Amino acid sequence: MEKAQISGWQFYLLTFIQLLGTTFFLRPQGIIAVAKQDACMIWLWTGAAGIVLALLWLKLAEQYPGLSLVQICMKAGGKWVGGAIAFCYVVFFVQLAAWVVRNLGDFMKSTFMHRTPISVFHIMILIIVCYASIKGVETIARSNEILIPIIKLTFVLMFVFMLPIWDSERLQPAFRLDLWTTVKETRNIIGFPYMESVVLLMVVPYVRNRQKKGFVWGIISSTLLLICITVFLVACLGVTRASHETYPLFILVQDIRIGPLIENLEASVTVILLAAIFLKITITFHGAVSGICQLFRLRDRTWVAVPLAVIVAGLALSNENVVENIEWDRRYLFEYELLYGLIFPLILLAVTWIRKRTHRG
Repeated sequence: MEKAQISGWQFYLLTFIQLLGTTFFLRPQGIIAVAKQDACMIWLWTGAAGIVLALLWLKLAEQYPGLSLVQICMKAGGKWVGGAIAFCYVVFFVQLAAWVVRNLGDFMKSTFMHRTPISVFHIMILIIVCYASIKGVETIARSNEILIPIIKLTFVLMFVFMLPIWDSERLQPAFRLDLWTTVKETRNIIGFPYMESVVLLMVVPYVRNRQKKGFVWGIISSTLLLICITVFLVACLGVTRASHETYPLFILVQDIRIGPLIENLEASVTVILLAAIFLKITITFHGAVSGICQLFRLRDRTWVAVPLAVIVAGLALSNENVVENIEWDRRYLFEYELLYGLIFPLILLAVTWIRKRTHRG
């Protein structure tokens, strides 16, 4: 394991960006389509579920201080069973990195560069991500610390510029959702983004202090920002338009006008927002690289990161188009990620508890 240390503040920022990542581009459209004017309420119960999951993961980490998720699996489950669970987590992190890379490629190809092969976007971002992963978690945390204020300021300015087209009547009627049906149709929100943040357990051993506070407040902060984005989308675009666009936030940015001369700001704003997506890919990719190094006891991350970037680039092409990706997300994502976000951590906690009881007896 690399010798590095990050502060609780840096861990909070990593949690914030890991959850925000591609979520602000991809999630609002589906939520608004299901819950309409009550879409912002979905973030309340999914965010609460995310906090409960985070506390569960931190409880597991407390039983094995100084160990990452992969090391916890091997320590709790033993060489074979624990190693198999650890390997499953590594595969999950690789898949997750590939999904985020593909999301970035789909967005760039469908909005800006229609004739550019999608693999070009994948290769370009993975070169930078691979370099950041080789440099280590401290470099990633410092880069994140520099970029987060710029990203937050961008959102604040976007909200200010959206005020002229704000229409409160579009937020009515409210509080008309069917609770059970809505929960059933939006359960995938717990998977993406909340269950995916289990990758942050690969970072927890490097955090000097305030691990729990950084994790929980990172979830709360990102959830509040996602609520604001959803409310602004409904109030500025309306339910119909916001729910029928693949990237409603991008459409909203296109509508921003500053005076009679300054318009077409979407390119400048999107470059800054793409930094958030880059940071999420980096955190996830580094989790996969670190997991492989710890699982197979390798010291040099370079020889792991470079070939893994090639594998991720290939996996990112597994879906035909963005529609197929959305359909997978709607039908299978929650059930698939439930294994990694809840079932495996509960099994590891149960095994740990049984072992402690046995030793006491």
